[in-house]
Amino acid sequence: MKIGIIRCNSHSETCPAAGCLKAVRDRTGKFAEYGEDLTLLGLDTCGGCSRGTGDRVAKKAEKLAALGAEVVHLGNCLVTPCPYKDVFTTAVEGVGLKVVHGTH
Repeated sequence: MKIGIIRCNSHSETCPAAGCLKAVRDRTGKFAEYGEDLTLLGLDTCGGCSRGTGDRVAKKAEKLAALGAEVVHLGNCLVTPCPYKDVFTTAVEGVGLKVVHGTH
């Protein structure tokens, strides 16, 4: 499975995505279902609350799709606290990619 991760821009200022990347590497958390058939194609942010629009996230999802991504994981930092989670989910699904809420 070829995947991408989109995470919170604000959290990226203090979080190096180590938990997300460890979960990908160890096939734990939301990545456990993939087993060995997993390739991370890209890791990006939403663009920030003032710029984190559905259009911006859709463009990032389009780039991941062009690389062959089939699934986009929204980071844990976007799943619970983010008021735009549903907007981002709709934007990614609009590109034709499956969305999984969460990473580790």
